[in-house]
Amino acid sequence: MFDSEYDDCWLRYDRAESDRLDTYRRLCTHAYVSDAGPELVAVREELRRGLGGLLDREPHLWHHPPRSVEGFLAIGGPEELRPISETVDPEEVRALDDDGFLIRSVEWEGSDCTVLTAPADAGLVYGTFHLLRLMSLGEPIDDLDIVSEPANAERIVDHWDNPFRRKVERGYAGPSIFDWERLPDLNERYADYARLLASVGINGISVNNVNTRIPGREGANDATSEWEGWQLIESRNLEKIAALAGVFRRYGIELYLSVNFASPVLASDLDTADPVEPEVAAWWERKATEVYDLIPDFGGFVVKADSEGQLGPYDYDRDHAEGANVIAEALAPHGGRLWWRAFVYSEHDDRAVQAYETFEPLDGEFADNVTVQIKNGPIDFQPREPVSTLFGAMPDTDLGCELQITGEYTGQGVHACYLVPQWKEVLDFDTHADGPDTPVKELLADREGQGIAGVGIVGDDPNWFGHYLLGSNLYGFGRLAWDPDLGSEEIADEWTRQTFGAGDAGETILEILMESWQASIDYHTGGIGLMHMMYNGEAALENHYDPAPEEWPEYHGATEEGIGYDRTAAGSGYAGQYREPIAARYEDPETCPEELLLFFHHLPWDHELEDGTTVVQRLYDNCFAGVEAVEELRDRWQGLEGEIDERRYRHVAERFDEHVLQAKRWRDTLCAFFYEHSGIKDEHGRPPAV
Repeated sequence: MFDSEYDDCWLRYDRAESDRLDTYRRLCTHAYVSDAGPELVAVREELRRGLGGLLDREPHLWHHPPRSVEGFLAIGGPEELRPISETVDPEEVRALDDDGFLIRSVEWEGSDCTVLTAPADAGLVYGTFHLLRLMSLGEPIDDLDIVSEPANAERIVDHWDNPFRRKVERGYAGPSIFDWERLPDLNERYADYARLLASVGINGISVNNVNTRIPGREGANDATSEWEGWQLIESRNLEKIAALAGVFRRYGIELYLSVNFASPVLASDLDTADPVEPEVAAWWERKATEVYDLIPDFGGFVVKADSEGQLGPYDYDRDHAEGANVIAEALAPHGGRLWWRAFVYSEHDDRAVQAYETFEPLDGEFADNVTVQIKNGPIDFQPREPVSTLFGAMPDTDLGCELQITGEYTGQGVHACYLVPQWKEVLDFDTHADGPDTPVKELLADREGQGIAGVGIVGDDPNWFGHYLLGSNLYGFGRLAWDPDLGSEEIADEWTRQTFGAGDAGETILEILMESWQASIDYHTGGIGLMHMMYNGEAALENHYDPAPEEWPEYHGATEEGIGYDRTAAGSGYAGQYREPIAARYEDPETCPEELLLFFHHLPWDHELEDGTTVVQRLYDNCFAGVEAVEELRDRWQGLEGEIDERRYRHVAERFDEHVLQAKRWRDTLCAFFYEHSGIKDEHGRPPAV
């Protein structure tokens, strides 16, 4: 079990229910686990934890396959297990993805045997966690025939850590769990973080913030100045990275590092980072070799360039393919990959169109080991956005979808908001890139170098996430990245039962999760396509939390005449970046989905929607509906008093009290704003728009 000082999340491994316990004990009290690689050490340790809790007794881990026992579990590569299972064809196993695994019930010398095998040790880690998940959920395991492979080759968490300041960018769960001053000394929580990630199939982590330098900061490469993230690439700090890589390696997770595009200038005596200059290419080659000499299985680099003050190729009149390729070519001999973020963000009439205009013309120009990492929507992790037009527009480039696990715009660590339904909406979206039925998830799947990256959520708080219910988002991210066909409710049910148990309490928590996202959309935006309605001042305790729609007129377009942003052919043209028939659907306010209406159209306040309700009345109604939903969620949670442990009950109850208060602030601020601009009263007479 985890250290008692912090929560064990969904890896609680409570004693199995009585109707399963005897079978579980018969089949899993005895286990043979290969000891071929470091990942197998992690497998043995997890079996001791997991089976010890589920079976309520210590499992017996054999050094050789046991004989004369009623049943046992066998874990290892296909050749190692061949004497045990003639029904498992080694070629069948070797044909799987390296992270895939097979679990099959067989018979060996009169014993019932559960075989878990994989083509690589990482698959044995993922398979072990999957078997323990089945048992934690009370599923039968006496007749298994499971073949599982991840749909996405790359499943990465971008942990936005600001090294040496113990702060996490967009982190709402306390300081970073990484103590950079003490590294390379390790603590046990690093391994437990790796366990959480591996348990849901994550295979990569970038350990520092993509903002690697404070914009406009001078002298940051002075050894006496405050540390910044770009300095992790310096030789004196690589030992820290190597130490963390050793922890995550045991769980099949590769380590990545965010680096600054200007590193040749910041970390050496070069006076340029121009990607076409030979000395710049030589510097990146030397640095990559230095990193791989220390960490042979290093994943690669993540780069944010030409965005929010971070230097990029535009500073040298180069395009993004030129900027990315010089770094990628340095990584290529070592098998490394460059994740190059498509979040270009500079002065532009409409930020939505900028990524497409920047990257679509460069399709096919990026090196083979570059993944262009695209945010799910064109703006910035809003409660709901249309899907980025780049998905389906770059068939000759490896793409990654970037999702935000942490709740930057959905209440941060205070508001309960389960985000898997949002991500399902994105991944299931039909791009029509190759005709009908070409969803985003198919464009990403089954292609090496592509996948999904999630902006992390973990901090040093005892509950890891700042809110016990928000653990559902890290769990859901991993499960969905492995299998995007899983349903939102199915994933929520898995998490709830493993975290809080089954029964009436679990059903109530499941309902809370499934209703939370729509409530967040309604009181944060009014629910029909508005965004960036929040405070953005850096003087705030945490920006992007409080309502302040007057700060972002360029996004909501509110005037006396109407509201919304014209992104049709007559406006910024964003709708036209989609393929048909999507473009035509979004161009026309009569066919545009109501939930995105004001993202694509500037409409009169009294414009009638399909049911006869006006735009402004729908905004009022949705804001009030969002608050009413949150009040109902709070009431349901309060009904769980005595049904779950006091520590978690009290924490979430107090969070819900603040959640309701903040939702009302959002409702009142937005409704007053809509009334101020429209002059139209709420037909129901509700304040403040009366």
